[in-house]
Amino acid sequence: MSPRPMLILDLDGVISPFGDEPKDGMAVARVGGYLLLYRPDVIAALNALNREGHVQLRWLTSWGSDVRTHVAPAFGLDDFPMLAEVENDATDRMWSKLRTVPQHLRGGTRFAWIDDDLKPTRRARVRWAYGTGPCLLLRPGARLGLTAAELDQARTFLLARSPLRRGPCSG
Repeated sequence: MSPRPMLILDLDGVISPFGDEPKDGMAVARVGGYLLLYRPDVIAALNALNREGHVQLRWLTSWGSDVRTHVAPAFGLDDFPMLAEVENDATDRMWSKLRTVPQHLRGGTRFAWIDDDLKPTRRARVRWAYGTGPCLLLRPGARLGLTAAELDQARTFLLARSPLRRGPCSG
């Protein structure tokens, strides 16, 4: 039996768009000394996806466990685990998240990774590291954050039963 598909999420620039003023249906939450923007429709859709139980949701963010204990409750977002702690090593030339994702996924696990730092060179490295496994890599605009349409694209991909049409790792 293959593992359940996984949705890997960053916080800054994804669930919480960058900026000072809410726009386009965004809301604001105070978390510690920060004012964080978020989209209530995206939060509701993530909660629904989590509660359906067909997809594993995982955080991969430099916020560490604070995303679970402080940010998620402030947004009304269900609690779900970290994929791993993100290591911030200034001497390391490779983005630590690039090592983390392939290390924590079994071969063949269908996953979608949504991160505003998934630049083209980084997406190419994920494709190389993950090989032929089915994955979708999405890079939302950091000032817009993840939209309901992008989340629906990821949901459709993750719940698909057929093989991929565009190659092993797209996005």
